[in-house]
Amino acid sequence: MRMVVKYAKRDRVKYISHLDLMRTLHRALRRAGIPVAFSQGYNPQPKVAFGPPLPVGMTSEGEYMDIVLDLEMNPKEFCHRMNSVLPQGITVLDAVAIDKSFPSLMSVIERALYHISIKTPVQSIEEALKDFLSQPVINITKSGKKGERTVNIRPMIHRLETVSQGKEVVVMEAVLSAGSKESLNAEQMVCCFLEFIGMEDDSHCFANIHRLEMFLYKDNAWITPLELGRG
Repeated sequence: MRMVVKYAKRDRVKYISHLDLMRTLHRALRRAGIPVAFSQGYNPQPKVAFGPPLPVGMTSEGEYMDIVLDLEMNPKEFCHRMNSVLPQGITVLDAVAIDKSFPSLMSVIERALYHISIKTPVQSIEEALKDFLSQPVINITKSGKKGERTVNIRPMIHRLETVSQGKEVVVMEAVLSAGSKESLNAEQMVCCFLEFIGMEDDSHCFANIHRLEMFLYKDNAWITPLELGRG
């Protein structure tokens, strides 16, 4: 049996790394007595795979992992047993059974939805966003194993708009590329936008970034991984 699991990483644990988060979830699977299948060979590994990692400092209610089990299990029972052993700040939200032959989540997830809150005195934020997105090229510098390289992130910003604006705080919603094919860190995009409006050196423009959901493209539609088990 293969199961897709959605979970949340909240404010209390937003500064733990993806590696530590994986270790915590592996330990929780053992403590909850989940019948996880293991690979064959001299060093058997649990058959657990994770979706695109969340950068340190961000919160999320749209994280995913998929698990192969040796025995059939009710998804609701899985959620209950996991939540009874997980530490505060990490919560399993839902789970569904999916076809074993479906490709890995990491290879099919392509987009993610974020809520981004920034403090800015700029009143005409919508005009600023419109001007920012009208640029055909928005270059940033990315660092990797092969050194630094310049990347045009404009094709990775699929939607960026304001959803509310108070006296000091603006909340924006963004759909960005995510996954193994191409991925844009939401914080990098925010820094790029703040630089565009001349606020890159203002420490008061602290951005709170929350990932709401991830999506894959299937049968001519964008769906969430949970919808794989409901079609």
